[in-house]
Amino acid sequence: MEMSRTDKDKESSPYVDRQYLKGALSARVEELEADSAAFAFGIANWRQRLSRTQEEPHFTKGWEQIRWKAAQALNEPLPELSFAIFRQFADTGERKAYEDVYFERRARLNALAVVTAVITEKQEHQQYLASLENVIWDICGEYTWCLTAHLPREGDPSQEVDLFAAETAQTLAEIYAMHQEVLDVRIAERIRTEVRRRVLTPVFTEKRPFFWRSAEHNWSAVCAGGSGMAALILMNDPEEKASAMMQTLESMQSFLSGYEADGGCAEGLGYWVYGFGYYTYFAEMLREYSHRKIDLLATEHVRSIARFPSSIHLSDGVYVNFSDSSEREVLPSGLLNRIAERTGCIHDIPFIIPGMLDDPVRRWAHLIRNFLWSNTDQHMEKDESENENENQHHMAASSNSTERAGLRTSVFPNLSWWVSRGQSSGFALKGGHNGEPHNHNDLGQFIIHGGGENLLCDLGAGMYSKAYFQEGRESIINISSGGHSVPVIGGHMQKSGPSYSAKVLKTKSSEKELQVVLDLTKAYGEAPIHCFTRSVLFQCPEGEKRSLLQLEDVFEWKGVAESIEERLISRIEPILEQDTVIWNGSRARLILRYDSALWAASCIATAHFTHEGEPYTFYTTSLVNKEQEGKQTKCRLQFEIDDIASKSSHEIEIPIK
Repeated sequence: MEMSRTDKDKESSPYVDRQYLKGALSARVEELEADSAAFAFGIANWRQRLSRTQEEPHFTKGWEQIRWKAAQALNEPLPELSFAIFRQFADTGERKAYEDVYFERRARLNALAVVTAVITEKQEHQQYLASLENVIWDICGEYTWCLTAHLPREGDPSQEVDLFAAETAQTLAEIYAMHQEVLDVRIAERIRTEVRRRVLTPVFTEKRPFFWRSAEHNWSAVCAGGSGMAALILMNDPEEKASAMMQTLESMQSFLSGYEADGGCAEGLGYWVYGFGYYTYFAEMLREYSHRKIDLLATEHVRSIARFPSSIHLSDGVYVNFSDSSEREVLPSGLLNRIAERTGCIHDIPFIIPGMLDDPVRRWAHLIRNFLWSNTDQHMEKDESENENENQHHMAASSNSTERAGLRTSVFPNLSWWVSRGQSSGFALKGGHNGEPHNHNDLGQFIIHGGGENLLCDLGAGMYSKAYFQEGRESIINISSGGHSVPVIGGHMQKSGPSYSAKVLKTKSSEKELQVVLDLTKAYGEAPIHCFTRSVLFQCPEGEKRSLLQLEDVFEWKGVAESIEERLISRIEPILEQDTVIWNGSRARLILRYDSALWAASCIATAHFTHEGEPYTFYTTSLVNKEQEGKQTKCRLQFEIDDIASKSSHEIEIPIK
């Protein structure tokens, strides 16, 4: 039940008034005392459900990782959050060493909590319970629950609330709810004391003005949601709990305000999972605690947000990854299943139940709900085909996609994203502005997809450091327009800030083609141009697996023409030939035709690191204009995406107009 604010509401959130909320939360006090975990997860028989997953094939990987990490926790000392690694961020800007230890400690906590819940043999249970209690004790004694990168210069670090402090509070509260009957009373009391002191008191009692309270991005949902879930479990006084929920609901409204009507997430898919995931987890817990009287998922706006992953899914678990996101994401299966059940938004993406170690930061909220909320029944029939060899699987996927004739295009008019999928290929284009959350200077950036991989790609998120979020961050290649498939104009790259924007001049989509024209003049600040437009036409000829992309950039100069460097970014090493550049993927080939009389092609390889710190190489293909005269420069590029087994590039004729 969603209620609106009225003039009579003296103390109200955008959802409900305080008295209604207090009454709704008071309805199930006796039931909560009997089994608060059932309400935390919305499953009456949660322990039986968790135990049954040990026998289900979809959960095999997850349980292997859980048991391995729990055994490690049982037999090895907990890694120490030493001062030596704590100080690194302030001293050098590096954060990885501290975070590696921090997340390993959370992984062991999570694994022990899950294993202890299902073990039935008494002696073994006591061993794991004792180890769980030791880890809880250590985490309750940490100097701060925040990451060092999020600590302010002043104030008590133990009472600063960032994303991970809120997550830790929620994790400990839910573990308390699961194990309160067997935890040593001193451990149980320490959980209640530390969660209240570190999170509930500064957030809800003292109402400190944390910036995230009104943030229109993932921080508001995660910080408020994590704190709010801990409050639902650990607060007993109805007045106090109602006050905490009112504050949480205000932050949740701020979070939703960051999404326009099209439901697009400017931060990228990874932050959709993070922010909307915690919004959903809190919404479901509040719904259970309020006797299903308060439903934060029952709006069309929420349903539009829920559709985002499917709308940007290209194929085979590869997504459009503008901003700080990854092109390959394993989404929380529990979250997707619950969203489908509650909103009717069915996601046409691969069903995979992630293991705990698939999440680099080892989030408890995703982990436990993947076990409890994932609906494997509807996917069991697919098991045999999914276990066939990789080539057969890919052939079947390709065959299925050809049955859907024409293009399927998702347009985000507010976000200014276009995503179009053909029979075995895809294309995405980005407009917007350069002052977005987790911004990259990437107006006009595009992705070309074929055969289950991005042939021209977006580098996505880089390794986070102090410099990554400070002034001058444009020097980082992931953020700079130089690391995107957009031009360098007279030596000028795109500028940062909301005033550096794209204007949509034309957009038209059908089952046959997608056409977009963007005016990108404002993106380049002081570049010597009157106007720069990028026009794209993406087509999937009927009855064919190949797709075509025509791209035309037009530069109107203020004075004499200057240099243009068109850049094309890939993880695949290109082959440069006369008038042609070829990128050979594993199952598809991308062929570019250009006029070599006007443009000189070259390529450089760059050694780089992923967001997680893994090394890789990307390639920048450059086309530089040979002639610099006149008032106008045009660059016409023609791309063809084709099956790797189809005709050679020399047998394919694509005229240059």
